[in-house]
Amino acid sequence: MRFSSSAALLFAASLATACGGPLEEETATSDVAEESLASQEQDLDESCVGSDVVLAQPDGAVVTAVFPHCSYADASAASNDGTYDQPSCPHRFVTEVTGLGGNYAQPFVEVIPATSNVTESACKGIAISGSAFGYKNGVWFGLGSVTTTGTWYPATLFWPAHCSLRVNIGTGGSGYSKMRVTGLGAALGVFKGRVRTGVRIGNGPC
Repeated sequence: MRFSSSAALLFAASLATACGGPLEEETATSDVAEESLASQEQDLDESCVGSDVVLAQPDGAVVTAVFPHCSYADASAASNDGTYDQPSCPHRFVTEVTGLGGNYAQPFVEVIPATSNVTESACKGIAISGSAFGYKNGVWFGLGSVTTTGTWYPATLFWPAHCSLRVNIGTGGSGYSKMRVTGLGAALGVFKGRVRTGVRIGNGPC
């Protein structure tokens, strides 16, 4: 398989005890989570796009893109729990989205918290990491990587305070027949939790 690393970084998780438990409401700074998650920076390679990557639960999934009319939609899959651990793409849940037909798609990774009542400190302590790859003309291309933490939005006149755990990977792209999107979510950079990976598709309102 040929491979082109147009985006040259893949952040691997440093999980001291990847026990597969739920995301926990523990106090942590974003610095702790980010440093723990990105402590093993390495060059992008074929590990996440090889034929031996598992694309079935609990480690991955395959979904077919269905383009909406005059709106946006997600073509994505979520892990059953936090036990995902790819042998060739370690600690990642991998979703392969087929049927893109060259249309524009925006890859994303989203952490699914164990509770809907996520506090500000817990939000900032949730680490999020992901990478995306596009396939065309028999070649996999790196589309970007992200390593960050949850973003807390204070209450406003119109919206209550809330935690955002969804992050775009790169700027998206077109011309690809399929994409693979990897993801990891962890509290304190240690306890893995559920994660959703996939792409946003559609042209918006007509």
